[in-house]
Amino acid sequence: MNRITNIVWDWNGTLLNDLKVGVDVLNDMLGRRGVAPLNINEYQKVFGFPVIDFYKKVGFDFSAETFHEMSVDFVETYARYEKNTTLNPGVVEILQQLNQRGIDCYILSALRQSELIKGVENFNLAQYFKAIYGGSDIYASGKVGRGVEMVDELGIVPAETLMVGDTLHDAEVAESLGFKPILYSGGHNDSVRLSKVGHVIDNFGELLNII
Repeated sequence: MNRITNIVWDWNGTLLNDLKVGVDVLNDMLGRRGVAPLNINEYQKVFGFPVIDFYKKVGFDFSAETFHEMSVDFVETYARYEKNTTLNPGVVEILQQLNQRGIDCYILSALRQSELIKGVENFNLAQYFKAIYGGSDIYASGKVGRGVEMVDELGIVPAETLMVGDTLHDAEVAESLGFKPILYSGGHNDSVRLSKVGHVIDNFGELLNII
């Protein structure tokens, strides 16, 4: 494998510990629509992108409301729970160590750019990243296109790049962009699903043995 010079990080569920918040938000939304809630294990087994497909899978009725209406509801509901988010264990330490080793770090997220920047700044992490690429809308449709822009605009060499994420979609994005996927087991998909598509880590210190 080529020498690793870059790590592209996902945000929600990877750097940001919002798994429980994500489940609480979903169950809040489902409960108001008379749909049965999911526990964390059930959620990790079905969560995925594009989010519209995930919503259909868990019981949202698209004959009763539009995806736009659901997306607005998600944004407003998430804002009420957002204060309960933290960083995942070891995030600051690994970013410091990677910076010290001369590894360039980036963020690639489906989260809307303005919200992503706000979140990164709230946790005082901006100093660790060369660039931050978020989405352009509230629909969380995926991030392959945004990733292509990032590679082209910044001249990132895919063969020298790891992508660290927590979902099957992160593995798909990594494959599309030519990155090696590293998947964190503490996020929105469970390790059984993740192990089928990439190398799974349980803590970020394991990255130091990979680079």
